[in-house]
Amino acid sequence: MWLDTDNGEFDAKRRAARVGIELPVRCKHGTERSTVILKDLNQYGARIEGLEKLRIDEPIQLMLPGLQPKLAFVVWSRERVSGLEFERPLHDDVFESLVSEFAIKHYREAAASRPHPIRHAA
Repeated sequence: MWLDTDNGEFDAKRRAARVGIELPVRCKHGTERSTVILKDLNQYGARIEGLEKLRIDEPIQLMLPGLQPKLAFVVWSRERVSGLEFERPLHDDVFESLVSEFAIKHYREAAASRPHPIRHAA
């Protein structure tokens, strides 16, 4: 399950660290189309801001840059902030591309300083 960052006790349960992003993205929920702010992201889900409180398990399609619409489901929601879990996780290369292009500066710098794994021929 993908949980809210506001509660530190859940940090240990998260499948992957979140990366802070400030990016307007289009979304579709039900028959409505809206623009929301993508606040953070990992391979498994995202936090969005800008929609009234959503129902748990409600499907939402996010239009992430350069990708086909990405189906996600609401796992928590309060006021105008909601946590989403993607139907299928983002591929590592897609996630890294989104981080390198759109992450808040200190997240981009941290990602760039990580050494890439060395691959050896068989």
